[in-house]
Amino acid sequence: MKKLQQQNPVADPLELLFDRSCVLAQRAATGELPFLDAVDLAYSAADFAGLVERYGDDVIQLVLADTFGGRA
Repeated sequence: MKKLQQQNPVADPLELLFDRSCVLAQRAATGELPFLDAVDLAYSAADFAGLVERYGDDVIQLVLADTFGGRA
C-alpha cells in the first residue's frame, strides 16, 4: 500500500510579507506601535528573509506601500 503524501502548498513570499505587514499596520493604526517603527520592522523582516535581494527594493516598497495605505 502506498503511503499518501500530503501536499502542503508553499505560500507566496510576497503574500506572506503583505499578510504579516497588515498585522503591523493594524498595530500602528491602533497606536500600539509607532507607524514608522511598523514600516521599518516590515522592511527589516523582508530584508532578513532575502526578499529584497530576490525581488528588488522597488517590489518590496510597493508591497509595503499597499499594506500601509501609502502613508508617509
